[in-house]
Amino acid sequence: MATILILCLVCLNIGVAVPQNKTNSLGYYLNKCVTLPVEGASKTRPSPEPGLECPSFRKRSCCNVNAVANLLENHVWNGIVTYLHCPQKPRLSPECERLTFEQSCFYACSPNLGPWIYRYLYLDVGYNVPLCASQCNKWWEACKEEYTCHRNWLADMDWSPEGLNTCKEGSVCRKYTEVYNSSIDFCSTVFNGAYKVVPDSEPCIVFTFDTSKPNPNDAVALEAAKKLVSQEVKVN
Repeated sequence: MATILILCLVCLNIGVAVPQNKTNSLGYYLNKCVTLPVEGASKTRPSPEPGLECPSFRKRSCCNVNAVANLLENHVWNGIVTYLHCPQKPRLSPECERLTFEQSCFYACSPNLGPWIYRYLYLDVGYNVPLCASQCNKWWEACKEEYTCHRNWLADMDWSPEGLNTCKEGSVCRKYTEVYNSSIDFCSTVFNGAYKVVPDSEPCIVFTFDTSKPNPNDAVALEAAKKLVSQEVKVN
């Protein structure tokens, strides 16, 4: 399952056509979830998950409990991505761990990815999600002193028998600041184009939010879904 997901994400980056269902329905886009590589981790439609480790998505979640808990335990995301693929540091810095966890919670559990989910084979994966520049900068500033051996952790790396990303033979581990040109370069490259960084003045997504207030990503997803439905109506 993990291998197929990796191949799907790589296909998105190299220009392979990824068909998306045409339904002309707002509900279709606003109730769609990504497919996680761990069996039983993801849902087909968002629903409440009171015990979820990601506070922002307990009221409405696309993932089940413990979907991303192992990131805090051993810095491995969903059984395919390890953040500790370089030997220089035994753990992520506390702030990088926090922002990375928030990012992982968002991708795995957010009910707002629908307009940017594409179908490939039997998996639904997020691509070109419009990430607020300020959110990208926070993630970058928290993690830029960490180490990696490749720019794209899905398309560029080798994979262990356990299905984890590993450094290719002969590659060199360097700080993120030596691998990526900027925060935008990091956010848009590290996960194979899952995110597209846009100015905060445009409709854009954040990883987490004050749960005592409405989810700001709801309005962003709604506007994107309306545009997709409108385009489909014109085509049909």
